[in-house]
Amino acid sequence: MKVFLAPNTSDHEIVVKAVKRLVENGIREEYIEINYNTQELEKGDLYVSYDPPDLVIRNVYDKKANGIVKMNSSALIKL
Repeated sequence: MKVFLAPNTSDHEIVVKAVKRLVENGIREEYIEINYNTQELEKGDLYVSYDPPDLVIRNVYDKKANGIVKMNSSALIKL
């Protein structure tokens, strides 16, 4: 399983807080990486974006043969 964190900010403090909150919510830190390339995700992976003041957790439920990744929002976590 991969967890892509796409914080959409260069603020290092927000990135650190985001990783901490994800770990507090049961995601193992070794699975989390800063990455914006959704093409690298597979079915079952998570994509996390920062939409102030929340982290939006999206679950990858399908990946088409042409590389299109389909996701649905599964949770919001207050940062």
